[in-house]
Amino acid sequence: MRAAAAGGLAGALLAAWVAVTACQSRAPAGGDANAAAGADALRTEPCVGIPDPTARCHRLSVHEDQTTRRGRTISLRIVVLPATGREKANDAVVYLAGGPGQAATEFLGDASIAVTAAREHRDAIYADQRGTGDSHALLCDFYGPPADPQSYFDAFLPIDKVKSCRGTLERDADLAQYTTSASVEDLEAIRRALGYQQLTLVGGSYGTRLAMEYVRRYESHVRAVILEGPVTPANHVPEHFGRLAEHALNGVLAECLATEPCARVFPRIREEAREVFERLQRAPAKTTVAHPWARRPAEVTLTRDHVAEAIRYLLYSTAGASRVPLYLHEGFGSDFSPIASFLMRWRVRGTFDGLYLSITCAEDVPFVGAAAADADEPTFLGGYRVRQQRAACEAWPRGTKSASSDAPVTSRVPVLILSGALDPVTPPENGDVLARTLSRSLHVRVPSGGHALYGLNGLDCVDGLKRAFVERGTVEGLDTSCVRGITRAGFVLSQ
Repeated sequence: MRAAAAGGLAGALLAAWVAVTACQSRAPAGGDANAAAGADALRTEPCVGIPDPTARCHRLSVHEDQTTRRGRTISLRIVVLPATGREKANDAVVYLAGGPGQAATEFLGDASIAVTAAREHRDAIYADQRGTGDSHALLCDFYGPPADPQSYFDAFLPIDKVKSCRGTLERDADLAQYTTSASVEDLEAIRRALGYQQLTLVGGSYGTRLAMEYVRRYESHVRAVILEGPVTPANHVPEHFGRLAEHALNGVLAECLATEPCARVFPRIREEAREVFERLQRAPAKTTVAHPWARRPAEVTLTRDHVAEAIRYLLYSTAGASRVPLYLHEGFGSDFSPIASFLMRWRVRGTFDGLYLSITCAEDVPFVGAAAADADEPTFLGGYRVRQQRAACEAWPRGTKSASSDAPVTSRVPVLILSGALDPVTPPENGDVLARTLSRSLHVRVPSGGHALYGLNGLDCVDGLKRAFVERGTVEGLDTSCVRGITRAGFVLSQ
């Protein structure tokens, strides 16, 4: 997981490869070790840097330990964009970001979300989940320093930096308290504090887990749900990551070869892709990458794991996937600089952090099958994700997983499920599984879509479906025929 879907929530994850942001050492932000007002106390604060002048900004103090409700409190950041019309519904639309680790307030400027909100009648709530954004963020610097470009091509989860981050964060946080279950209780506290009778939930990627766990626990307070790139309760990160990425890569290359311009330029792309990873398995490659600060080339060494990670993340969006044949073709010709530059930009922004570890080490990694790494080894991704996440979780505190969290969620709440046909992390089969126990659901598969949908022509169709669903509060009568007209914008054939 780690992102929500464009034309929806997951687009922000892929923004890393178009915008370079310097990683700095960051201390936990937004936490109140001893909030004077006490838990569940809401206060209003000035809105700073919010693009909507009508926005209302709040802080809600909640117990860090939501089970005992004793001890330290932390502060949650909440931004409310009020309904624009005169007739206001008694529910609000709430955005649940992906990752886990993204902050909901990152999406305040996302035009596609504004369309989904149907704000004529409903307030829109952006609340940073505990451990993200300005809600006692658990941020780690796993890559760097900037002066050493090779340091951005370290292990996926460098154990020394995992341990260092744990030591820093534990000065101001009990890392075992940052779980989905605690975030569900935070969301309910937000609903009560703001005075809404019901919520309409819009979740992407990991946010779909949070949404459905809220439905499991507080179904009567949910009017409707949109799930984009959904996970099922039985999904355990990073099990099957290799198989899922392989399936998506094969699908993208098949679409390339079925498209005349792409097939003409890359007629042997399947063989070239296979050769790239076989060579890297035998020996790493050296290439040059543009230093993002010094603005000068630097030589770095890439392993199979690095190239596989970059290709997998490119597959997250349809736009990123459009570059995969070109990048693999250039790698076949021993030019790995485009792949290295992409991965460096991704890691400069900072992709994984403490909340990701706190949640996955409690809820996912301990339940991954014993043979998962070996099962993924024949794929281009290999089994390194499983091995490295297991090692990282050995060095990270483990919270408590809800006893019922692996069971299917059975509900009559209306649910619209959106899946990308070539999603490398939450395949459309997940939507089928969820729909079996959601009696008032509709599952829509978007052709050529990745985990994020941008890079497709015809996304007005998806935006219209989400808006109509939010307005109506039912999947009955939704006309999905426009989905058949959604197409890939095309493949990038040269630099």
